[in-house]
Amino acid sequence: MSESLMAPRRTGGRGSDIGRPRDPDMDQAILRATIALLSEVGYVRVTVAEVARRAGVSKPAIYRRWSQKSQLVVEAMVTQMLPGKDNDSGTAADDLVALTDHLIDVLTRTPLGRVLPGLVAEMAADPVLAASYRNLIIKPNLRHWRAAIARGIASGELSVDTDVDFVLNALVGPLYFSLLITGEPIAAGYARAGVNLVLAPYKTAPS
Repeated sequence: MSESLMAPRRTGGRGSDIGRPRDPDMDQAILRATIALLSEVGYVRVTVAEVARRAGVSKPAIYRRWSQKSQLVVEAMVTQMLPGKDNDSGTAADDLVALTDHLIDVLTRTPLGRVLPGLVAEMAADPVLAASYRNLIIKPNLRHWRAAIARGIASGELSVDTDVDFVLNALVGPLYFSLLITGEPIAAGYARAGVNLVLAPYKTAPS
């Protein structure tokens, strides 16, 4: 992961940028310490004091950047959710399978899956946090899903009346339902089976 990707813009943070210019190395140290602590103890037990200790900075240095722990955690999560470039494999179905598999990996093999239930509870009471999560994590990733469907429509693989929002919600929704509600593991092969099922009404007949 390149160093330039470790300090995304704080669209939802409420710390102050007034005063001395921010040190990007310090930003990165704080974000790395946050991810490490999240991996070990989960969202509820993360404290700004412990993040500061691990990053080798003061608590005021963190609060100048993020006024709440929840804001810091969301930005740290961005470093785990970088969507990368569009994967144009030649078919929308294969692209969506790859994106779905990637999301499954993120939700099951990174700290995000372990802290998301706590974050969701916080977002219900904090609209600024909710907006930050959507703007920094959800929207950048959805652009790649929408682009894959758009390529499928443009190539004739999918019909022009494909309901993009339905396709996205039907693929992603069950993953979050498993993580947040049932706690059941995601079935092996879900990505391919889910994509085949959801795209079936919109697939065009072979020419």
